Amino acid sequence: MGGGALYATKGGWLDDRSLASACDGLLETSELKGLLGTDRLRGEGTAPTHCRVIDLDDGRSSLRAQIFRGDTSEMLLGTMSRADQHDGGGLVIPAGTGHPVVLGAQPGTASGFVPCGRGEGGPVTVLMRAMPKNGGESLDEPEGRARLARVVSGTLDRAAERWGCEKPGKAKGKITEIPEDTSGVLRQAGEATGTCAGIDSSSYETSAGGAAPIEDCQLADPSGARLFRLSAYYGPYVKAARQETLRRKEFRTDVGGGGGVWWTTADCPQGDVLYTVETVWDGERNTFRPPSPKLQKDALKTFAERSAARHGCSAPEPLPTKDGPSRS
Repeated sequence: MGGGALYATKGGWLDDRSLASACDGLLETSELKGLLGTDRLRGEGTAPTHCRVIDLDDGRSSLRAQIFRGDTSEMLLGTMSRADQHDGGGLVIPAGTGHPVVLGAQPGTASGFVPCGRGEGGPVTVLMRAMPKNGGESLDEPEGRARLARVVSGTLDRAAERWGCEKPGKAKGKITEIPEDTSGVLRQAGEATGTCAGIDSSSYETSAGGAAPIEDCQLADPSGARLFRLSAYYGPYVKAARQETLRRKEFRTDVGGGGGVWWTTADCPQGDVLYTVETVWDGERNTFRPPSPKLQKDALKTFAERSAARHGCSAPEPLPTKDGPSRS
């Protein structure tokens, strides 16, 4: 056997071995070459909380993965460009088909979690950021987005099995496609069928599912100007909303609001949940949009009740009848 062939054989074996051991063996690797657009990858880092896969040809593609059990101080929302929700930016997209995974507003980012009891240990959370060789173009395409969702879902399954939790993908089937990204499509009042369904306002929405750990809906005026954001956070993303977002300190009680910001909670089988509505930033006027208490509170009530019902939660706590001072 020639030296080049021997090197290629040995190098390929070492690469495969490093992939198998990456993230302590919890990383789903079967989709990575297709996702990142390269045939030669190597895993780096055996600690599940900080590990990655890199392209050995020119280093232009990589995937960073973080797998946690219990509480984490990592930037779950920030990594997905979802922490600055008051800016009225992008909406997360659910993986659908009953999988507890969302694709972030930042292309190539995704996250998901599975509850693992309320006692010691806590939920399993996966956070990923992929950077393909083509600069991310493939992650705007349906197949690229589905591949990333399958990597996250498969990693959740592996981690759940390792730590004795119920596997989230069990009996759900393989993710074959991601729901269409409709977050940039303006729906006039009465037209919404997803996360904004039932709300009497023009809106931007995504599809709604009973497993998405984050849900978003943006209310707008008839011309399409974004006015308010509604959000639902489940499991570890509740803590993330209370640590990473602009209004984080306001959200630390069960229910409250005033001055353009309201929130409520409910009891859910998978743990904590937080429902919020808030004004978004008007960049042209360099200030927040003016509050609309009745619209916002009515919208939050509808949004929270529908989301809670999809996730098997109790009825959300009633919103306050008297509003506090402005928090915008």
